[in-house]
Order: sequence, then C-alpha cells, then structure tokens
Amino acid sequence: MLKKFVTVILGLCLLLYPFAVYLGLNYVSPFWLALVLLVLLLSRLVMLRGVMNKMPWLLPATALGGLAIVTSLFTDSDIGFKLYPLMVNFAMLAVFAYSYVKPPTVIETFARLQDPNLPDHALSYIRKVTLVWGGFFIINASISLYTALYSSFKVWTFYNGFIAYILIASLAAIEFVVRLFVQRKHKNENQNSEVSSVNASTETAQKEN
Repeated sequence: MLKKFVTVILGLCLLLYPFAVYLGLNYVSPFWLALVLLVLLLSRLVMLRGVMNKMPWLLPATALGGLAIVTSLFTDSDIGFKLYPLMVNFAMLAVFAYSYVKPPTVIETFARLQDPNLPDHALSYIRKVTLVWGGFFIINASISLYTALYSSFKVWTFYNGFIAYILIASLAAIEFVVRLFVQRKHKNENQNSEVSSVNASTETAQKEN
C-alpha cells in the first residue's frame, strides 16, 4: 500500500514537472533543483522496475530526461530543465517507431491484454494509430523545443505543463471515438456477411428440395 502511494506521489510530481521547475527556481539554484529532480526520476524508476516490460518507454524516457536535467546540474542553468519535455517526447517517438518497425507495436501490446485474438482489421487500425501518435510526438517535441529556446519561462511552463496535456487528452479522446466507429462498422459488416451466408444456404437448400 505504501509503495503504491509513494509511486503515485512520484508520478504526480513528475507530471507537474514544468510547474515544479518554474516554482523551484524561485527558491533554490538550478544545481540543487536538478539534484532533487534526479532523485525523483531514479526513485520512480526503482519503484516501477517490476512493470518496465509493460511500459517500454519508461527507461529511455528516464535516461534521456535525466540527461537533460544533468545538463542543468553541471551548468547551473535552466536550459536542461527546459529540454526535459523534448527528451521525453523523443524517447516516446523512438519507442513507438521501433515497435512499428519491429511489431508488435506498443498499442498492440496493450490491446492484446483485453483481446488476445485481435482480428486483422484491428491490427491494421492499430498500426495507423501508432503512426498518428508518432506524428504527434514529432509536433509536440518541435513546439516544446521552440518554447525552450525562444519563449519566456512562463510560456514554456504553460505549454509543457498544461497545453501539451490537453492536446494528448484530446487526441486520445478523438482516437477513442474513431475506434468505436471502426468497431461498429466492422461489426455491421460481419453481421451482414452472416445474414448473406444464411440466406445463401437457405436458397441452396430450397433449390435442392
């Protein structure tokens, strides 16, 4: 119970990373803030080590994100903090791209937990969704990089700590609606096919009689 509670707290702290950085730099130097964030990253990795096979992006995202934070640790500046979201997006893109080239995709792995026997049309749809998410990671990473290099700290915090999550939730919601539509479409096609088969069998039987 305590382990789950600590894991949730660590997850929330890292989820609110941009705001933690924005507020933290008002009270401590980049060096000490970087140390705290690195401890949080490593702690989360240790707490979730048992499920890393189900979350293949966790290790590369932690490694690349940690590398960005280490930059701030040694330079005593905020640039590494600002590049953290970019590195996480790059890690997600790399994992999704690799799984697309070397199936099963990340999304397929999760989908098979609910339905081990996915039909062919579902696998085709999942690969398309994987490409969509890959495109999203590229766009999101590009905007994040722009805010890190050319925008104020407030704009960087607002985009990476709020807007980016809104975009992720919106894309997930849109994909869910499209998925329901695709499932209904193929369900109706299968029902029509079954009806046609029954009618054909009935007509054949009647002719034989």
